[in-house]
Amino acid sequence: MRSQHPLFRKFPLAGSATTSEGIVPTPYHIYDGNGVFIGGSASLSAVQELLRDEYVTPVETTGNKTPMGIWVCNFTDASLGPHHELQFSFFTAEDKSVLVPSHQLSLISLMTRPDVRMLCHGLWNNTPRVVAYNRERLSLNARLCGSQIGNDKQTFSFDFHDSVAGGSILSGDLLKRVSLRAAWDLVSHLGLRRTVAIARQPWIKLAILNPTGVLLSTNEVAESYTKNQKNLVRYFDEGKDRLEFGDTPYARLGFEPQFVQDMEGFRFVYLNPGVNTGIRESTFAANQRRK
Repeated sequence: MRSQHPLFRKFPLAGSATTSEGIVPTPYHIYDGNGVFIGGSASLSAVQELLRDEYVTPVETTGNKTPMGIWVCNFTDASLGPHHELQFSFFTAEDKSVLVPSHQLSLISLMTRPDVRMLCHGLWNNTPRVVAYNRERLSLNARLCGSQIGNDKQTFSFDFHDSVAGGSILSGDLLKRVSLRAAWDLVSHLGLRRTVAIARQPWIKLAILNPTGVLLSTNEVAESYTKNQKNLVRYFDEGKDRLEFGDTPYARLGFEPQFVQDMEGFRFVYLNPGVNTGIRESTFAANQRRK
């Protein structure tokens, strides 16, 4: 059974919580699914303005840019039931002086660093149960959407629209293909020793921050753990790939897609903010205060 994977034995469903959509198990588990992670860069000044109410600041790349990621996922087996997810993410480091080299794959390298946190800023799900859990348990700014995701041998396609405000959020068609050049460039960028060390990890740990103003007034640290059966990285092809933004704040950030990571056999655990960190207002968030 997928739920018997070592990741879920390490972090089992250990309790339940009451939300506006009823009683739900905790923590958040994804047992299977597929999706894409679209990595790129956006205008540093535009993202800083978008994050003006947060206690963290985005890392900077050369050229007055900042890394930005878009997650499009079809979770087919999950503790909260099957659902879709669209997420817009930004990245911050404990050392504000960090300057990330402007490389097409630098975001992947950045996400493997222990001092980096991912701010889950924009989030849409297509079931009320998941929206309630993300808002009421994880303090994420989840909103309800209508969505279609297609995944065949040639193309990963998607279309998300806001169920409350109306209008398109994001749509796209991404060709599925193997890129030996991107794979080689990634190994060269990470270095062979670091690449081997990452490959040997039983799962990837990533610290995630919630935005302020949902339930929590600070950017708390929540631990997440991911293990995909398959990851394929390739460069974004502007001539063949399509990515179209709707009328949201994310359309005005000057996002430039650089790579696509195709993910299959998605396994994921998201702990509640503060769990295992031993803190309520994270030291990380406190150190990042701008006010």
